[in-house]
Amino acid sequence: MERQVHEKIKAFILKHHLISRGDELVLGVSGGADSMMLLYYFFTHKEEYGITLKVAHIHHGIRKAASLDAQLVESVCKEYHIPFFRHDCDIKKLAKERKISEEEAGREERYNFFISLLNTNGKIVTAHNMNDQAETMLMRFVRGTDIKGLAGILPKRDRIIRPLLCLTRDEIEAYCKEQAISYRDDETNFKPIYTRNKVRLECIPYIKEHLNPAIVTVLGKHSNLYREEDEFLVAHTKELFNQSATQDETSILLDEKMMRSFHVYMQKRVILMAIESLINRKNITSKHVESCLELLSLQTGKEVHLPYGLIARRDYQGIRLMKASQEATYCTQLQEGMQFIKEAKLEVEIRRIDKERISQNNENIYTKYIDYGKIKNELQIRTRRASDFISLPGGSKKLKKLFTDDKISRAKRDTLPLIVDGNEVVWIIGNRLNSNYYITDDTEEALEIKIRTLRE
Repeated sequence: MERQVHEKIKAFILKHHLISRGDELVLGVSGGADSMMLLYYFFTHKEEYGITLKVAHIHHGIRKAASLDAQLVESVCKEYHIPFFRHDCDIKKLAKERKISEEEAGREERYNFFISLLNTNGKIVTAHNMNDQAETMLMRFVRGTDIKGLAGILPKRDRIIRPLLCLTRDEIEAYCKEQAISYRDDETNFKPIYTRNKVRLECIPYIKEHLNPAIVTVLGKHSNLYREEDEFLVAHTKELFNQSATQDETSILLDEKMMRSFHVYMQKRVILMAIESLINRKNITSKHVESCLELLSLQTGKEVHLPYGLIARRDYQGIRLMKASQEATYCTQLQEGMQFIKEAKLEVEIRRIDKERISQNNENIYTKYIDYGKIKNELQIRTRRASDFISLPGGSKKLKKLFTDDKISRAKRDTLPLIVDGNEVVWIIGNRLNSNYYITDDTEEALEIKIRTLRE
């Protein structure tokens, strides 16, 4: 048993390149069979791998017996001469404050603590096993997921490694018994009070008895297949994303023509990649992605509200994804000379000149000349307001109507910079100039306004 387990773990570590010589491993040890076996294994193999160890333990404050768990882990660390770090927290209180489940709060607190102990060549090691993998895959499948979700718990993600994914819980408990490794059972693991517990205690035993006795190992093997497929699809999705996406500081536009040329499955993956580029993927489901995809069949202006304040909107050119919070407003007074407008990421240069010095050759969408004598107030630069209008040769027009006629996307309308004279729009930068401020034969002095776009 001992040799077989050791060979499995070593082969898994080598296959997935989990450890390098000189690594300092931060072991997450709760006191249960999985983590105590993890601690024992690396203590007895640290010279072979050329690694150093430290142990992190979280006291969640949920169970009365939690202090005994901490005592066990600390005593073993003293015996092994391994540095022991303990973090006490009130998970119930944290979950309530953060408005998340106790499971999620516990996970966040654990990983934040583990990360705080990392050095430059450190890695976090958790004791997830093949049963955890099977439970995760079943939960994700029932809730709805993609191939990436079915890949389950990854052997390695960033600086987190999981070398026990190659072992079942039965193998771990048998190993602990054979090696006389002390551990403590968390009584809450045997109560169907959490979703994962229900899957562990009710779903998997039923499948084992009635459908497939080897369900745990079958799902463990399939997670590897799904991961390989996902790696291929991610690379292909990136190619299609680069072909179809135009990204600026506030949004991502997916071109309709390019999107329609893709297979519907790849359309969904491209949309998901766009979402991932803007927000954390958590809580984004296949239903959200399909809602975004349906926008291609809807009229311009229709939108879908997603988690974390993300908006998907049908644009003239396709689907635009943006954060609602990015539709910020500002209003800044302009002065002669050079001025940087942080909110708009623009540099504005204003100077008064004689009419005779106006060079029509220099005038373009970012350089305009206006009649200085027509200015009634201090000029300002700002975003639009509901009552805004602009005077044009054919008469005045509300900006809302103008933007619709000019097919300016809704995403840009709220961020498009305007130069205004009191309540009157003088210039929609990069677009229309108010005809009331045109240079005429009666103009004596002009104002030259130059705009330069700055990129971060």
